[in-house]
Amino acid sequence: MKILKSALFYIWQFTYGLAQNIIGLIMFAIYKSKGAESERYHNAIITYIDKKNFGGVSLGMFIFINAKKSGDSLHDIKIHEYGHTVQTMILGPLWLFVIALPSVIWCNLPVFVKMRREKNVSYYWFYCEGWSNLCGLWATKESFLTSDYLNRGRYGKPINPNRNKRKDIKGRKRNK
Repeated sequence: MKILKSALFYIWQFTYGLAQNIIGLIMFAIYKSKGAESERYHNAIITYIDKKNFGGVSLGMFIFINAKKSGDSLHDIKIHEYGHTVQTMILGPLWLFVIALPSVIWCNLPVFVKMRREKNVSYYWFYCEGWSNLCGLWATKESFLTSDYLNRGRYGKPINPNRNKRKDIKGRKRNK
């Protein structure tokens, strides 16, 4: 069953998400030719690149992360970037316009960088980044570890606020 799921993942990525995967494959080949290290992560391929002021980017099933990231931060970036991989599977060719372009603008345009800094707005407040966190958590079944993701990772709000205080549909306290 695992082989079938993997095969379907790759078929889906290279049909419905063809454009971003071709760009990702080209970038992967370029960085591998320069000696970059890679690993598999939930059927995606993570490549570690040495680039200043860079966190990560996902192009279909190809994920690129700053080689200097480590520990809990690296763990959380993997989940977030894998969320963009899931978004590719949902949106297909629309991903480039609905997710990638707005994300690049939100991340790099000086007016938004300044706004986030001065008004203490979470990077994950923006729809495509917050949604990526939720998709990544759902698909990987892993949990965020760093406070930035836990406290501000769901559209700028905590991932699981007051988890222990929640009640089920009948008003009973939840066990989780």
